Amino acid sequence: MVSQVPRTLPPMDAKLREIDETASQQWSLVTRQQLIDCGLKPGRISVLLRTRVLRPVRLRVYATLGSHRTWQQEVMAGVLAAGDDAVASHSAAARLWHYLQRPESQVEVTLKSDVSFGRRGVHRTTILPDEDVTERSGIPCTSFERTLCDCTTLLSPFQLGRVLDDGLRRGDASLARLQRCAARLDSGPGRRLGVVKHLLAMRDASFDPGGSASELKVLQVIRDAGLPVPVQQHRVRVRDRTYILDFAWPEQRLLVEYYGLAVHSGASAVAYDNERLRALVGAGWRPLVFTDDTPDRQIVGDVANALRWTPSVGALEVA
Repeated sequence: MVSQVPRTLPPMDAKLREIDETASQQWSLVTRQQLIDCGLKPGRISVLLRTRVLRPVRLRVYATLGSHRTWQQEVMAGVLAAGDDAVASHSAAARLWHYLQRPESQVEVTLKSDVSFGRRGVHRTTILPDEDVTERSGIPCTSFERTLCDCTTLLSPFQLGRVLDDGLRRGDASLARLQRCAARLDSGPGRRLGVVKHLLAMRDASFDPGGSASELKVLQVIRDAGLPVPVQQHRVRVRDRTYILDFAWPEQRLLVEYYGLAVHSGASAVAYDNERLRALVGAGWRPLVFTDDTPDRQIVGDVANALRWTPSVGALEVA
């Protein structure tokens, strides 16, 4: 009978496997220090580079054999090359967060340090608390709110507002976190916190970003005209269905819907919208439907005329 002796990897194979496991969590990248920590001597590292098992990407940062060059790998390499506690920031973080509007994409990182750097794309800061740091696609980066503050000189106030509203809509952003972040930071050559404070002033605790930027435009037109402000995302129960209205004046049984082409086109969408409006009309609601082609003056006129007439009160169950 042959004894079953457990097979063990040769020492070098075990080290390479450890390196591969480390690289698999860093977009197929490994640093020179990590190689040394795995037990590789400088001579062995030179052999791996010469035989192209490792490919230099940045100073003391290498990609493993067979890895694909991607934008994410490039950003991760910038983070690793900058040193411990470095995070992707500014335009790089904006891309990781899928900002609706974003600056020209570059590899930019931020490092907490009192020492100034002359390296391109490396920003220094003395304020980088845990709340301002997170991870996206496996890459350490600044939070949505910190990224917004850092991009205030790279995007216009209008673009920043659209980015913020889209982040709120997706659940990536928080007005409370943005307020805390702005309070910690200072304005300077690369940051205009007055813009952030203005964005916050325009969005109080009751602010709802709605379903799209175009919905907010309709709301702004109504506000600018001095008309009563509607309830956003109002939930109405009709029989066994719950409908969410873009804007509603519950006492007047008036609702306003914005129909965007991307969501409300196609046979199935048209059929659903018709069924939805029939149910709401049957429950006593009066709908107004606007699109991107609706002039502002028509929105104001239609809403003003509809608000002048108050229907009789009937039973309506609100969810």
